[in-house]
Order: sequence, then C-alpha cells, then structure tokens
Amino acid sequence: MKLSVRNPWVLLPLLVVTMSLQQCSCSDIMGALFVSEADEETLGAEFNKQLLAKTDSFPVFKTNSNSSRAALQTYLNSCFAKVHDNIPSDERTGYHDRFTFTIIDADISNAFAVPGGYVYVYTGILKDMKSEAELMGVLGHEMAHVTRHHYRDALAQQVGISVLVEALTGGSGQVTQFVGNMFGSLMAMQVSQANEYEADETGTRYLAYAGRNPLGIADFFARMKDAGLTWFSTHPASSDRVDKVQAQVNASSTLKALATEDKKYSTEYTTAACNASGTNKIDYCPN
Repeated sequence: MKLSVRNPWVLLPLLVVTMSLQQCSCSDIMGALFVSEADEETLGAEFNKQLLAKTDSFPVFKTNSNSSRAALQTYLNSCFAKVHDNIPSDERTGYHDRFTFTIIDADISNAFAVPGGYVYVYTGILKDMKSEAELMGVLGHEMAHVTRHHYRDALAQQVGISVLVEALTGGSGQVTQFVGNMFGSLMAMQVSQANEYEADETGTRYLAYAGRNPLGIADFFARMKDAGLTWFSTHPASSDRVDKVQAQVNASSTLKALATEDKKYSTEYTTAACNASGTNKIDYCPN
C-alpha cells in the first residue's frame, strides 16, 4: 500500500530517521505528514481483525435471541450514533462514515478506541454509569481522541515515525506483524495531558451537539476517579479536569442550558441496562 503523502524528496527518509533518533517531540506534525487517514484505517482494521479473533479475551456482545439483550444492544448503538452523527462536518475524519462501535461482553470497567474510528466499550463499565449523558460523554471523549488523531500521534511518538512508516509501507504482512506486536499498547495507548484536556473539551462539545447534559463526562470523572476503574489507568481523572469541564460549560450559555439531567434519559439508561440482566447473565444495572 501507499501513504497519501509521498513526496519524491530523496532526503525525507533520512530526515525521518534523524528526527526519530533524536526523539523529536514533534510527532504530531510528523505523524500528520507521514501517516494518512487511510493509514489510520489500515491500522485500525487490522487491530479490529485481531481483536475479533481473540474470542476468549474479547467476547463480543451477542443477543442470543434474548429480547432484553437485543434491546440493550440497540440502545447502546443508538447512543453511539447520537454522538457520532452530530459531530460537525468540519471536525470529522475522512473515514467518519466508517466508524465502528463494538460492545465487549466482559465484566471489566473499560472503554477505548484506536485509530481508524474503532470504538470499544465493555459491558462492565455500564454498571459504573448513572445516566445516558455519562455513557455518551465517555463515547464522545474516545471519539475526540480519534478525530483529533491523538492515538496516531502517541503511537508515532512511542515507536518512532520511521518504524511506523516502515510497517505501513511493508505490505499487509508487515502491518499484521506490527499490530500484533503493538496490540496491548494500542489498547492502552497513553496520550499527553494536553491531549486528554483536548479530548475532554471536544467530547463535552460532542455531547452537547447530541442534545445531552454536557457535564456527563465530568459527573462520571468526579464520581469514579478514586474507584480504581480500568478506564482511568489510561485516562487519568483528576479534580482539575473536572473543574475545566465545569468551567467550559459555565462559560457557554448554550452548554449551560443543557446542563440539567433530564430524568427521561437516566430512566432509559437504567431500564436498558437492567433489563439485560438475569440468570447466567452479567448484571448491567448501575451500582
């Protein structure tokens, strides 16, 4: 395959290697130059393929012809769509219409995304949420990391631009090997504090665009920051992040007007989560 940015400058490979060896801090700039959105899709698709093959570690949620489980899946898909579909056109990636949402049926409190628009939520995290706004806030946060290319830039910084470009230009076998070697790192990709703040701010706006309480992510952060939640091992919550979201909402009359929790959405969330519980099934009801 070919990257979209391929200039015939013979010195560019040397430049890439030199900057990588010098551990250049400009991975965001270099990532954008050498790793296209098509490349992000390639990496994400390969990661998703490998994840789906690991059925013991990542059991995908199945309805099993159970009406309550089917209703939960429909509900969660609709929450994802509400956030995804309301992202402004000027903030969308070129692969926006190919974003993929996967529910992993395991009692683990986690959610994550990878480049290419692949977003994953464990059923275990549902029990830690109190409302639709909290769920959609987490989804918006993860989508923001993708639309802002944070994970691409973090990956480029972690392995080096030259290594990443070599993997992407080495054919499908090279990509498969690279993703396999980096599978765990892609799942738990850590970004900079600045990126986390940007994902908080952007995800809060995405939540508002969907017509939900923009304080959803802040409410979730504030309540769960000391609970040892798996999600916070890669997305650390702190009081200053909660304060920043609250200040962002208070500074906007539009956001502030939405910052009241509509009981309808809390009720819908609880009903969908609890109706999927039962004999020999994970209890999805909020704690």
